Amino acid sequence: MIRDTARSIAVQILTRVEVEGAYANLLLQRMIGRLTDSRDRQFVTLLVNGVLKNRLTLDYALRLHLTKPMSALPHEVRAILRSGAFQLLYVDKVPYAVAVNESVELAKPFPKFTGLVNVVLRKVMDKGWELPWPDAKRETVRYLSVRYSHPEWMIQRWLNRWGFEETEELCRANNEPAQTWIRTNTLKTSREDLVKRLIQEGVTVELGSRIPESLIIQNFGALDRLASFREGLFTVQDESSQLVAHVVDPKPGQYVLDACSAPGGKTTHLAQRMNNQGEIQAFDIYTHKLELIDQLAQRLGIGIIQPQLGDARDLPGVKLFSQQCVLVDAPCSGLGVLRRRADLRWQKDEQNLKDLPLLQLAILERAASCVKIGGDLIYSTCTIEPDENFELVKKFRSAHPEFEAVSLVELLPFALKDARDIRQASKGMLQLLPHHHGMDGFFIAKFRRREV
Repeated sequence: MIRDTARSIAVQILTRVEVEGAYANLLLQRMIGRLTDSRDRQFVTLLVNGVLKNRLTLDYALRLHLTKPMSALPHEVRAILRSGAFQLLYVDKVPYAVAVNESVELAKPFPKFTGLVNVVLRKVMDKGWELPWPDAKRETVRYLSVRYSHPEWMIQRWLNRWGFEETEELCRANNEPAQTWIRTNTLKTSREDLVKRLIQEGVTVELGSRIPESLIIQNFGALDRLASFREGLFTVQDESSQLVAHVVDPKPGQYVLDACSAPGGKTTHLAQRMNNQGEIQAFDIYTHKLELIDQLAQRLGIGIIQPQLGDARDLPGVKLFSQQCVLVDAPCSGLGVLRRRADLRWQKDEQNLKDLPLLQLAILERAASCVKIGGDLIYSTCTIEPDENFELVKKFRSAHPEFEAVSLVELLPFALKDARDIRQASKGMLQLLPHHHGMDGFFIAKFRRREV
């Protein structure tokens, strides 16, 4: 039996993702605990996310040296070939001989294929990046798809919107490694004191420049082994996601509604901004997700969140005109976080995107009915698709003139530089793009209910 190593665990995870449709991030959380060395845990994460993101490019490089299609090989052998090719093409720190030999070792339970793994990976090693790419001018969609490992339908959408150069920039940004962002729990500590504590625990820390609670961490191993994490001094939350509570800008003592609250990152940030005073009704349609919110709130020492089971299109029990702040962080295509969710690009299809705006608008309509006169309605997504963002907000506003835009310029915790962004934000909306802003793709809009 093959012992648990970083490479063998990566192959197990990649196999389960392909065979079962399992979520890579959940498998990583569950399985890397078998490794005691933090460097091994980081290497597993690198291999899994790297192979999933670059699968199309890796398969293109591998197929040049295969006499049979990848689909004819056992799933485990496919994962071994892909992880080996990823190390050869993308990971400078791994010696070529090690990448090949370790892959052959992993293939030994499949003796019919050990020779194939050895020969194919040595050919990948010899050829390197000298690959016969599709012609970028005549086969633009296929070129970008294969070169940057994105589905063709996604590439076509972006080419229609932005053209070649910007689509290529976006694809590159989506393939960059995702940093680990955390949010300081200001109910228990300051960012400065948290930095000192993390450094004492051996964590590499960098201050976030845009969000005052934010930090980037590296070399931390398993988070639940850090005393600072167990004590609730911080939680993991992406940088763009941390913007939301600043734009909502809730006040201590207010009644706040979070219509789509799981897993609780934004909900608990709202509670921090409220100094744990007031009430937040946090809705989700799944009981197990409400339990995650409750667990997070307990770890962070937050007592004002009331988890509520219910569909955001109904919000059972919430009275009309009863809430001072309502947040709709809507379910969306997630196309703004492709670098963070390595397998997401392969789980979506174009029909998926066509169905979402109907759901998002239904949620926004019901949420809007709960807002008091003078109260605020905030809509956010982690996508870059106009149908889920600008176009949806435009449709909502045309049906609800009682909601006026609230400028985001003064609410954002950092200054916007681009003139187009400033114009957008002054009209109550902002679209962040990975290749423009250096952060996850994200959309946010804010409105205030007036008397009519």
